[in-house]
Amino acid sequence: MSFDALKGQPEKELTAKLNQLAEENFKARFTTEAMTSQRGAEMLKRRRDIARIRTVQAGRQALARAQADEKKLNAAIKALGAPHEGDEARKRARTKLLRRLSEAKRTVRELEELAKGK
Repeated sequence: MSFDALKGQPEKELTAKLNQLAEENFKARFTTEAMTSQRGAEMLKRRRDIARIRTVQAGRQALARAQADEKKLNAAIKALGAPHEGDEARKRARTKLLRRLSEAKRTVRELEELAKGK
């Protein structure tokens, strides 16, 4: 199963596939057939597929966290008001938040590109 093929699958299917592969590996460990080279190679292939699925899921979770952080920063900046309003401390806080927002936007953009496969 290729990494690109996994990216396009919905979360429900990924979880089902992950559970299936983990169960197959678990059962294979207790059979004497697992000691043959062919069965060992199959177990290795399943472990790699499990790792790929977990990587895709972790990437999606990271993207969701980054998007939530971006939304939270936008709300905080909006709450501070216009750039020319307020005292110096408020202006410094706004500048700091804007810097963090630009980093969050860059992170979201990079994670979206990875998710799309660019």
